[in-house]
Amino acid sequence: VCPHCAVDVKLTPIQLQRLRCTVNDLQGATFKKGRGCRMCKQSGYRSRIGVFELLVLDEPVRTAILDRKTSYEIRAISINQSGLITLLEDGLVKAAAGVTTVDEILRCLPIFNPPRPLAELRRLAGV
Repeated sequence: VCPHCAVDVKLTPIQLQRLRCTVNDLQGATFKKGRGCRMCKQSGYRSRIGVFELLVLDEPVRTAILDRKTSYEIRAISINQSGLITLLEDGLVKAAAGVTTVDEILRCLPIFNPPRPLAELRRLAGV
């Protein structure tokens, strides 16, 4: 989000529904959106930022792979036991910090499961 023209925004009910979360899940978030200015060439965005998902090959994940579990099962084990933060969740943390917009998160990232509450995601990400 362009820092020169950014304004605070509230999520719409449709955005909340598409994210599959509630207002309580996103407490403490500061969502922003750029209005467009000369500095960002009226786009509302300035620069780029990466969104990441990192699978840590710890013992539960390793065992699941060796046991030929499905990718869905390995992903669930990674999220529940290994602290995996999904692409959607990483994007949501960045949107809640005002770095990107929820519109970009919804446009670019897959939504397989509802994200965990923002407080838990910040704890897992060390933010």
